[in-house]
Amino acid sequence: MSSAHHSSRHLQSAAVLDQIVGSGRGIGIVESLSAGLNTVRDLVFHRIHLDVERYFGMDSMCIPLSLDQSEYNAKAEIDIWQIIEAAEFVVESDFVSDADWIRRWLGELRLGGSYGNGPITERVGQYMELDADGRRRHFASCLEKVYPEARKSPLVLYQLMPFAVRIVVAVAFGATQQAAKQRDHQAFLLPGILDCSNCQGGVLDNGETCVECGNPVWNYNWLLADD
Repeated sequence: MSSAHHSSRHLQSAAVLDQIVGSGRGIGIVESLSAGLNTVRDLVFHRIHLDVERYFGMDSMCIPLSLDQSEYNAKAEIDIWQIIEAAEFVVESDFVSDADWIRRWLGELRLGGSYGNGPITERVGQYMELDADGRRRHFASCLEKVYPEARKSPLVLYQLMPFAVRIVVAVAFGATQQAAKQRDHQAFLLPGILDCSNCQGGVLDNGETCVECGNPVWNYNWLLADD
């Protein structure tokens, strides 16, 4: 893909990343990360909105005054959480060693100039004080506050999500074995994902989605299969 097709934010982020990791693959990593995190974010929203309505109907007490604003708020919460989870895995995997730097870099990549505003800074600080399980529970609480329908989502959705973000990071940095290991963790939680006749539960390229099961964020037919 020529540079004319890349956004200025992506080009700037790639140039900065190349200075840190010296790989010359900055734009490829940036584009892959963006595609993967966008896909996970959008599919999670689909699960807490359309899938919930399809399986449980619309609760009149949960109908938002503005669906567009509620969707924006929910996706913002998902993105903030993804930034923290992705940064933790980047450092854990030694892709980048400076945790503060990669967190800020990912924040600006995902949210632009809004990353440094007060409410987001406060939310980031809350996540940084928690371990992985604490972050997952706090994320579920925050998401359910801005999008009450999410309370009806299967618990396993939240359990699978950290590994989904880790897979995105691993794929973006070309660490295929690490990506496969994270998928193994997901399969332990929900063995049925390996039974998909279309993708067999394999790791997909960032931005791809299985039309049958929803991989990398499985649809309710699969999330509820082991209940």
